[in-house]
Amino acid sequence: MSELVPPAAGTRAIVLGGGGVAGIAWELGVLSALEDAGVDLAAADLVVGTSAGSVVGTFVRSGSVRGAFEQQIAPLPTSYEEPGVIDGEAIQQQIGQVLAGATSEQDGRARLGHAAQQVTAGQSDDERAATFSETLPSTTWPDRPLAITTIDATDGTFHVLTAADGVPLPRAVAASCSVPFVWSPVHIEGRPYIDGGMRSATNADVAAGYERVLVIACGPEAPSPLGPWLDQSVEALRAGGSSVEVVVADSASTQAFGANSLSLSTQRPSAEAGRAQASAIADRIAEFWAAR
Repeated sequence: MSELVPPAAGTRAIVLGGGGVAGIAWELGVLSALEDAGVDLAAADLVVGTSAGSVVGTFVRSGSVRGAFEQQIAPLPTSYEEPGVIDGEAIQQQIGQVLAGATSEQDGRARLGHAAQQVTAGQSDDERAATFSETLPSTTWPDRPLAITTIDATDGTFHVLTAADGVPLPRAVAASCSVPFVWSPVHIEGRPYIDGGMRSATNADVAAGYERVLVIACGPEAPSPLGPWLDQSVEALRAGGSSVEVVVADSASTQAFGANSLSLSTQRPSAEAGRAQASAIADRIAEFWAAR
């Protein structure tokens, strides 16, 4: 049994989970309130983004959380094409059917990736990458570490993309946001990739080795056959010596998300709900983040 490596002293990581259009807005609301309370988001040594969190992570790294929050309150025109009415229960049933007989977490993700490749409706992956080029604060990777999670739809391997991989930032974000059964996978160097949230909505374990980890999650995670869920990852982080704070969307926030978290109509209510929720806990988070 290998020994645990103690976290590097003084290092901090922010983990941003998935949650659709509503999740982007809610996380920006949370982060804008934390910034106002003195939380220095720029001090993070690592930002991990999954799906919606990959979008928000680019705003954190560009120092433009406040401006992005304000755009949720008064949204700008976008080429984003909302998917049709989404039947969440039916999608969960589809996922359950796809995963039946899976022999491992990776095999389950590969099966899900294969099923996702059958979706051909809606915007192409090039069109979705172009939309993110318009949306993100920059089309180039930030200077400070940003990690974007995604899954190879062919073999189910989990990938954490960084600037070193040479993937254009908008395409990396589009891949991380490619929800199976809603959109087709996004191709990177000829291989299809799907939403990193299919392993975990937060993938908080990517922050292992950091002394303090702040997790922003759009909801709790149930035990999953596809990868480590949030509670499991947090337990492992703490066992490894990390201090962890988790902010999970409260009932008012989840109500603001509505029935379709991919709808642009959720932006303002979700952003406002996130800001209200974070305002009540901002002092505690600021103390945690600034601890020496």
